[in-house]
Amino acid sequence: MNKKLVLFLLLVCLLHLSLFASWSFTYDSWDGHPRIAAGLVPTGIRAGAVNDSLSLFADWKTDFYLLGKVGYQERLVWQNPVLGSSLKANPLVYDQLLFDWTLGLNQYLGSSQKHSLFVGYRGSYEKALDSMIEGTTLDSGTVQSLSSFFSGGNAVYGQLSGIGTNIGFAYHYNNLVDSYSTADGYYASALLWFGPMLLNTNASYARLEGEVRAAKTLITLTESAKNLYSIVLADRLNMSGVFGSSIPLSVQQTTSLGSKVRGFGTFQFPTDYSIANQFDLRFNGPEPFVSGFFPRLVLFFDFGFGWGELYNTSIPESGFIASTGVSVTFAVRSYMDIGYEMAYLLVGENYEHPGAKMVGKILARLSI
Repeated sequence: MNKKLVLFLLLVCLLHLSLFASWSFTYDSWDGHPRIAAGLVPTGIRAGAVNDSLSLFADWKTDFYLLGKVGYQERLVWQNPVLGSSLKANPLVYDQLLFDWTLGLNQYLGSSQKHSLFVGYRGSYEKALDSMIEGTTLDSGTVQSLSSFFSGGNAVYGQLSGIGTNIGFAYHYNNLVDSYSTADGYYASALLWFGPMLLNTNASYARLEGEVRAAKTLITLTESAKNLYSIVLADRLNMSGVFGSSIPLSVQQTTSLGSKVRGFGTFQFPTDYSIANQFDLRFNGPEPFVSGFFPRLVLFFDFGFGWGELYNTSIPESGFIASTGVSVTFAVRSYMDIGYEMAYLLVGENYEHPGAKMVGKILARLSI
């Protein structure tokens, strides 16, 4: 009873503060469905409001976030539903209607405001639907209905539709100055997210993740505030571990090794632990007419290693994958770019394109 009273008073205080504080629009991310205009049309957007006028400590900035998402997207997953072993053909392909909402508090620390601590809650409702291309034969096999794929049982995936509750904590250190045509400094983060079974339809997990990013501008030539040419060296190291008896697909899509190495599928190589590195050499410019509008060419080399057990099983698995390639995009200031990426698979195979060494995809990014 006392816990409920404290929680109620805390919510009342936050509501009172929010009603009289200033709010501004914030945009987080967008997703496309690969079967709709090649994923170039947003079919899912996460956005909301941020309040940066709250200050829990004098001279230290505090941000309070309220975000929501509505999305329609595709999932393509590579585990046998009964045995849990990795699939190399005929994966689960289905569409998903998603609603999620996030409440978060980001507290900056120190006079430089480079350190910050985040605490947040994310709730979601997911509805699994048969794929819009059910019956179509892809390179990886024929797309089955959900009932057909799970006709032999479902000991691994659990319920694909239901309510999710996740609680997270994170630390960030940001000393990276990125103007998109130039970038210098470094960034580090560590996070813990967990979803207790008591509050979820299909989740019981804890996720630990750390990331370090660094960049250095090697060459830059400017004229009349326009970037004529610049070369940037950038590197990103990501490490994650997921523990639990029921790891949901919403977590797997960012922790599976395949999601961290370009050229591979999002849900491929789903092991408990993974470490991956992305190395970029970026050539930016020129901006011949308008500042902020320029082409970019990126040469990249990625590699990663996964180990432990396959998600939601006791099957041991480990493996190393690597790729190299190039992407060409066109940037519209700092908030949008679009282009194409081609990856050459040095080690490992993308089972969505069996036997292929070259894997390409359209790139699109929007940031406000």
